[in-house]
Amino acid sequence: MSFNLTKKAILKKTAQFGTLTFFSRIFGIIREMLVARILGVGAISDAFLTALKIPSFLRRIFAEGSLSAAFIPVFVRKVREKDEKQANGLMTLSFLFFEGIVLIMIALVAIYPRQVLYFAAPGFSQEQLKYAIPFLRILFPMIFFFSGSALLAGALNSVNHVFIPAFGPVVNNIIFIAFLFGALYFKFSVSTVCFGVLLSSLIVFLMHLYVYFKYNFKFGVITDKSYAALKSVLSKFIPSLLGVSIIEINLFIDTAIASFLNAGSLSMLHYAGRFMNMPIGIFAVSFATILLPHFSRCASYAPKRLNFHILETTKIITWLLLPATIFLIFVSEEIFTILMFGNVTSLENALIAKWLLILYSVGIVFYALNKILVNVFYAMHDTVSPTIALVIATFINFGLNVVGMIYFGVFGIAASTTISGIALTLFYFYFLYRKYRFKFYFANYFNFLIKYGLQISSVFIFSSILYKTFFYLLKYTKYYDFFRNAQGFWIITMSIALAAFVILYKTKKLFGIKIYYLSK
Repeated sequence: MSFNLTKKAILKKTAQFGTLTFFSRIFGIIREMLVARILGVGAISDAFLTALKIPSFLRRIFAEGSLSAAFIPVFVRKVREKDEKQANGLMTLSFLFFEGIVLIMIALVAIYPRQVLYFAAPGFSQEQLKYAIPFLRILFPMIFFFSGSALLAGALNSVNHVFIPAFGPVVNNIIFIAFLFGALYFKFSVSTVCFGVLLSSLIVFLMHLYVYFKYNFKFGVITDKSYAALKSVLSKFIPSLLGVSIIEINLFIDTAIASFLNAGSLSMLHYAGRFMNMPIGIFAVSFATILLPHFSRCASYAPKRLNFHILETTKIITWLLLPATIFLIFVSEEIFTILMFGNVTSLENALIAKWLLILYSVGIVFYALNKILVNVFYAMHDTVSPTIALVIATFINFGLNVVGMIYFGVFGIAASTTISGIALTLFYFYFLYRKYRFKFYFANYFNFLIKYGLQISSVFIFSSILYKTFFYLLKYTKYYDFFRNAQGFWIITMSIALAAFVILYKTKKLFGIKIYYLSK
């Protein structure tokens, strides 16, 4: 089997992964909408979302982040060398080591949940803690299944299988939604919903395990070489715990700072953050997941070629996510007044959430680039540089969070996250240049940006005229209220957005836009 990917294969795998992630995010929106409708915005919603955020945070940092970034390059090397015995031995030892640590963490959280919550949300009231403690005890064991799935997904990625790692979150969300419907129609308690979420993580883990064996991987004999390989994994994993993802760490800091504000502030930050993360998950995470093994091989055989791939990756991320940013800003108010909250909270809360989403959305392209750039460092077995960059960016975020909270409340917290995300992108490029003499070809990128700016402006003007024309004509019909103030709004806006994206794709050549991954 060939493990090298052509650009067509990269795009195909990314599209496959991105499509599944898209459905996962759609289910995620339904999930968040149900949570908002059931719990509203207040002490219970803050408690539930914080208890859910802690294992989810560890999943993205510990499992899908640092663990995947450290494990995949080493496992890929074993597979490429056709050393199946050592690959299986590495999996066995890694599973025992990391899952053992996770079991200890689960025990500690079960015994000391209050202390964990004091760390995650130091401003929580006694009422919020009363709700959050039992929720956290039920939900935290998810991290065991998440980390196990991440290891197995790393093995599957080494043979370019991305379906199950991408489909897993879809299954997770479907089961979550089923239990939320149970809460809505059959009066399930919030604790029962928590058990449903835990069950979903177990099912996803079993799916990964089944496909792992289907590809003839095994849990093999541990040898001295297995210990050497694990040592190589740990040499990348430990420094990268801080360096893997600015979004998750900064959103976690946001949660801690926001816990000092009025009840419900944390929930609104969470909802805004979920929508901001949607395009990143669909495009950037998909692309980063597919490209990490490719970057690892490129770093081994043709490291200078990475300059070209980073430039073209930056271009396609910009091309994909700039329209998504504009769309989110354009419909930010309707997201919360129509889709999320309905009549369960005040218009004031919906407008606050709207501006939080706008502040977060400004940094979407930079957040996405950070996920790509950090994988470049890991492909070159460098965990020190991204860690230093993230530590600096995190201190910036923390300082701005405190100042922003004092002067601007919850808006200052969202703005500080965006600023620190932009700063991290600049730090990553700086370290790539200083340490590896990386050349970004700024002239090439800015030439692309000018042409794309002209293209997207033209398409936006056309789409805006189409949008206003539709609603002007609907004013004279009995359907206006449904299409303007209810779910029919999304039929029109999503249709126009899809048409706009197709026009962007079809008119690339007309505007002289060339992107390697989209060329034939």
